[in-house]
Amino acid sequence: MASSRTERIGTVFSRMTALVKANTLQKENLPLWYNIYKAFPPQHEPCFNRPLPQKNIQKIFYAEDHLRAQFYKDIPIEAINLKSKSVTPTQILINIYENLLKNNVNEDEAYDKALECYTALYKKVSSKSLDTPPKSSTTS
Repeated sequence: MASSRTERIGTVFSRMTALVKANTLQKENLPLWYNIYKAFPPQHEPCFNRPLPQKNIQKIFYAEDHLRAQFYKDIPIEAINLKSKSVTPTQILINIYENLLKNNVNEDEAYDKALECYTALYKKVSSKSLDTPPKSSTTS
């Protein structure tokens, strides 16, 4: 199967520069990154055959990540709207958990109690939302 080998011809920047020099691409139609790349070029030109740097990749875990993972295993949660300003279910559990830790409760007991408090709170909230009738929309 044929595949594109354009990465071997040059970088995206050099190909865009060639298009500008040949008047194929007008300067006002340049992508935003072009002028930024031109003003701040990288130290090492990106090339397909450049060896990768040998760096140790640091694992990034927050203290509550293990707590979140355990919570998602125990209670299935629906998808979360990231644009919403409301507090997420995991943040509610973490807040309860941290308050219990401040009261000198060990981590395992704090998680179990926080989970119990969360489920009790969730049942109250869901039963209230089921009891209230939906707002009727009337047109005049």
